[in-house]
Formats: sequence, C-alpha cells, structure tokens
Amino acid sequence: MKYQQIILIGISFFFAIQLTLATAYAQVASSSSQTAQSTVDYQLPYPGLLPDNPLYFLKMFRDNLTSFFLSKPLDKAQFELMQSDKDTEASYLLVTQQAGKTDLALKTFSQGQDDFTQAIVQVIDAKKQGYSIIEMSKKLDLSNQKHEQILRLIEQQMGQNDSGTFQIEHNRIETFTKEIKALH
Repeated sequence: MKYQQIILIGISFFFAIQLTLATAYAQVASSSSQTAQSTVDYQLPYPGLLPDNPLYFLKMFRDNLTSFFLSKPLDKAQFELMQSDKDTEASYLLVTQQAGKTDLALKTFSQGQDDFTQAIVQVIDAKKQGYSIIEMSKKLDLSNQKHEQILRLIEQQMGQNDSGTFQIEHNRIETFTKEIKALH
C-alpha cells in the first residue's frame, strides 16, 4: 500500500508541475552594437527557473522524465531543441540580469549546445526512419543562428575574458551549421 501511495504522489506531483507551467517568451533587448548585426527572427522560450534557483533540480527531474517518455524521434528532437533554446535564453539572462554568474552562464550555454547535439541526432534518426524532416531542419537552422546571436551578445556583456571558451562554442555552432545543411 505504501508503494502505491508513493507512486500516486509522484505522478500527481509531476502533473501538478506540468499543468502550472505556462509558456512565455522573452525578448532580447537590442543594443546599439546589435543593430549592426542582423537579428534572427526566432523566439526563444522563457526558461522559467534559472540554474541558480534552489528548486532547479525539480525542473531538471521533470524534464528528464518527460524526455524518457518520448519515443518518436521528431518529438524527442523537438523537445531537445526546446531544452537547448531554454538553456540559451537562461545563459543570456544569467549574464545580463545577475552579477557574478558568468561561469554558470557559460556552463548553461554549453549544456544547451549538448541538447542541440541530441536534437540533431534525433532528426538524423527520424530521417533514417523515413519521417519528413523539412520543417524541423528549418527550425534547427533558425535556432542555431539565434544561438550564435545570443553567444555574441553574451560575449559583449562579459567582455573577452573567456575567449577560449567562447571559441569552443563558436566552433560547435559552426559544426552544427554544417550538420544542418547536410540534412537537406
């Protein structure tokens, strides 16, 4: 009886969290140096809890559980892309709205790129299974461009102190660009 109650409470908790979350979108404020660059018309979802929040582990638990139950490669790719976009936006918010969070912001951005890698892997798997990936590859391309734009904005906010780390992330974005073009 106790085991069933624990399972019921866990499932109830999961659905309670899922139902209370609403999708909101954040808009990146434009700066004078950004106007020289072209902006990408792609909305990043609002990340909700940021990684410095003490309850962030609950969000990660929920996201991992959701990912576990997705079986179709395009659904999983869509979910991984959303996670990547949320991490990218969270890293930007950590740099612009909270002082002293640069290391966490870079770690979060890198984690988002890991999720992006998984999204590409799932799209490749979907293509092998015969699914149409045209829309998803367009979405991946726009998202990748937006991630590059956000990375440049983060660099501007932080200065060029961690140029080695930034170069690694720029190289990953360049690799993603090539992989996305190969999907067509």
